[in-house]
Amino acid sequence: MLMEATLLVLAGGMSRRMGRPKPWIEVGDTVLLRYVVERLTAAFSEVMVSFSEPEQMEQLVPYRVVFDRKRGAGPLAGLEAGLMAAHHDIVFAVGCDMPYVERSTAELAVAAARNCDAAIPRHDGLFEPVCGAYSKSALHAITGALDAGNFVAHDVADYLDVTWLEGLDPAQFESLNTQSDLERFHAAFSAQR
Repeated sequence: MLMEATLLVLAGGMSRRMGRPKPWIEVGDTVLLRYVVERLTAAFSEVMVSFSEPEQMEQLVPYRVVFDRKRGAGPLAGLEAGLMAAHHDIVFAVGCDMPYVERSTAELAVAAARNCDAAIPRHDGLFEPVCGAYSKSALHAITGALDAGNFVAHDVADYLDVTWLEGLDPAQFESLNTQSDLERFHAAFSAQR
């Protein structure tokens, strides 16, 4: 059953450490962006992808696309663009470089965010602001931070009513940031096939 919520895949990063644009990295017969969407999309009634700017779109994508109001402002700007454009009150955001996130985590976060500004996974004292569910009630704090020049997603959590999601497998929040991260992912992906 589809949740009345929006899946937002954040694909606007500069991919400096990887050395090439992450959304378009090949994964089997698809690309990383589509792989992440396809893992989670069955739970959502709307899917969007945010890019920092149109030039980042090396390929057309069959999803609704939004662009950052503030370019170069990191994932917080992508989150703002998604919340502003979403048809639903709750948006589950995930980085396009987070291929291990499980559908059950997305569903848990969306359910929890219905009663607060955000529901964000936390493990070992760390939290994952680019993998969480946000209500449109969070938009004021996010826009305020961006307009004040604070582009750090972690900082905005201090201004939100957050439900912390504890006890989840931290391995699902690993990002593909380097070539060695990508090699480990490809090895695991090939072993599954």
